[in-house]
Amino acid sequence: MIVIDWDLIEKLAQELGVTKYATAKWRQRKTVPHKWRLSIVLKSGGVVRWDHYRRMDRSARANLN
Repeated sequence: MIVIDWDLIEKLAQELGVTKYATAKWRQRKTVPHKWRLSIVLKSGGVVRWDHYRRMDRSARANLN
């Protein structure tokens, strides 16, 4: 099972220059913009994986219905 660690994602994103306001919006929407995904994966050293984003995308789509 993949657990999405939003605290880690927010920390890494802020280290990359993303504002707290933006990461709060990501958490609310339950997804990370594609623009930032690769940078976060690389910054995490593999802790955050593409599987995390696939799960986020599925979850976000389910919330639209």
